[in-house]
Amino acid sequence: MGNYPAYEQCKDSGVEWLGEIPEHWNSCPLKFLINTRKGIAFKSSDFTDGGCRVVKASDIKEYSILESDVYLNEHFKDKYPNAVLKKGEIILSTVGSIPRVKNSAVGQVGLVPEHLDQCLLNQNTVIFTPNISLLIRKYLFYILISKRYRDYLDLHAHGTANQASLNLIDMLAFKSPIPPTQEQKTIALFLDYKTRQIDALIAKQEALLEKLEEKRSALISHSVTKGLDPTVPMKDSEIEWLGEIPEHWKIIRVRRLLIGNTQNGLYKSKDFFDDSGIPLIQMGEAFSEPIISKTARDRILINPLELEQWKLKKGDLIFARRSLVFEGSGKCSIVGDLLESHVYESSMIRVRLNFNLVNPMFAFFYFSASFSRSQILSTTKQVTISGIDSQQLKSLLFVLPPKNEQEKLVDYIQNSNHSHQKSKNKIESAIALLKEYRTGSVSPLLAN
Repeated sequence: MGNYPAYEQCKDSGVEWLGEIPEHWNSCPLKFLINTRKGIAFKSSDFTDGGCRVVKASDIKEYSILESDVYLNEHFKDKYPNAVLKKGEIILSTVGSIPRVKNSAVGQVGLVPEHLDQCLLNQNTVIFTPNISLLIRKYLFYILISKRYRDYLDLHAHGTANQASLNLIDMLAFKSPIPPTQEQKTIALFLDYKTRQIDALIAKQEALLEKLEEKRSALISHSVTKGLDPTVPMKDSEIEWLGEIPEHWKIIRVRRLLIGNTQNGLYKSKDFFDDSGIPLIQMGEAFSEPIISKTARDRILINPLELEQWKLKKGDLIFARRSLVFEGSGKCSIVGDLLESHVYESSMIRVRLNFNLVNPMFAFFYFSASFSRSQILSTTKQVTISGIDSQQLKSLLFVLPPKNEQEKLVDYIQNSNHSHQKSKNKIESAIALLKEYRTGSVSPLLAN
C-alpha cells in the first residue's frame, strides 16, 4: 500500500487499531450505519425436497453462498418476509466452528448471488443492510471481509469445544472509517479491480494444483499396470479396463495374496470408551492420510484376551467398509508405525498380506490407483449406505509383477510422490499468500 499517495491532512480516529484517518472522514460503530434482519429457526420437519431453497449458516463460504439441498414450501415467504433474501444482500453466519479452526464457519461473510434471490434464510445468520445515505453496500462488504474485522470477530466469538457464536451487539460495535459516499464508491471499485486480479491468479494456481494431482494419479496407474521398462514385451490382459500388461506379470484374485482371512473392525458402543482402555483407530483417522502413522485419540475397554483378531500390524491394509458417500467405499490406507496394541472400528476391513508375494506399499499404490478404485466401486453394494464386504474385496483382480520389480516400482513412485508433494506445497503456499494478500490489502485502503 506504500505505492499509493496518502492524504495530506489527517486526524486521530480515536480508535487504537485505526490510528489516523483523512481529516474529512468519520469513524463510528457499524450499529449507527446499518439495519439488521436475522434468519429464522425453521423446523426441520417443514423441510421438503423442492420449493423455495433455504440458505443455512454453513452455506456461507469464501465470500459467496453455496447451494444446499434444503427447501421449504413457497408459502413460508409470505409468512416470514424478513427472511426472504434479495440479490446483493450481505449475510453473515453467527454460529459455526471456533476461530482457531482454519476457515472458521463463525463470522463468514457472503453476498447473495442472483440465482439465490428470493430464497429463505435459516437461523444462526444475520443480514446487514447499510443506510445508503451514509454507507454504500459494496464498501460495507469490504469492511466486513477485511482482516481487521475478521480479527475482531475472532476476539469476540464465544463458545466451547468446536462451536462458537457471535453476539449481534458485539458484531455491530466495530468502529470503522467512513469516507464520503463518493470516495466509498471509488475505493470499492478499485478493490473490485484488484480482487479480480488476485482471484484470477488464485484460479490459475488451483488449476495447476488439479493438473498436478491428475499427473500423479496417472503416473501411479501406469506404473502398477505397465511397469517402468517401455521395451518389455506386452500381452493382452483380456480385461477391458486394464488393457495390456507386461508379458511376465500375472493377474490373480486378491484372496491369493492374503495371510488368513480379512477381518471386519471392532464394534463397541460409546459406553465402552475409557481413557485407560486400548487405542482405537476411527474411520476419520484411518483415511485422513495415506499411511496411518498417528496414535489414536480414543481408547476402548476390551478384554485383552479378545484383542488378538483386531490388532493392527505395520503393512496391513485398511479398507472403508461402508460410507454415506458412494466414492468413500473401498478407500484404502496402509498401516504405518502404529503400536501393536491398536485396534480399529467396525466401519473398516483389515487385509493382511503375504509379504513373500507382494510388497505392501505396492499393494497400497495399486488399490489407490484410479482404475482400481473404479473396480472397487463397480462391485460396491449401493443402498442407503454404500459398502463393500470381505467376499467382494477378496474377489478383486490384482496385477502382480515379480517381487523385485514391485520394490523398484515402489521406490520410483515414492520418489515421484516426494517431488509431487514439494510442488504441491509450493502451489498451496502461493494460494495461501494470495488469499492473505486479498484480505489484508483491504484494511489499509479502508484506513487511509
